[in-house]
Amino acid sequence: MRTLALTLGILFGTFALPISHTTVLPGSAPAVCAAATLDAQGSSQAPQPPQINVEVNKGGGRWYASPVWIAIGGVALVLVILLIVMAARGGGGGTTVVRG
Repeated sequence: MRTLALTLGILFGTFALPISHTTVLPGSAPAVCAAATLDAQGSSQAPQPPQINVEVNKGGGRWYASPVWIAIGGVALVLVILLIVMAARGGGGGTTVVRG
């Protein structure tokens, strides 16, 4: 019950606050536009084009040194060992005796 009362108190308290446009927008839009215009007019030099530098490494590294291939090889090795052990035990080849 206390939680409900506290929630309603906070809710009604925020709705009771007066909201004006100066609290929502701290700066006025014409002042921002004027600052942007002055900044654009103040520079007399032509803007430099952006420099794009792309380097592609096509060294063709060793595929067997990749951690992904090492993990795949490890899983394959465990599966092969598991198959060999299961075949050596001879599991599943026995006879079933049903007594009635």
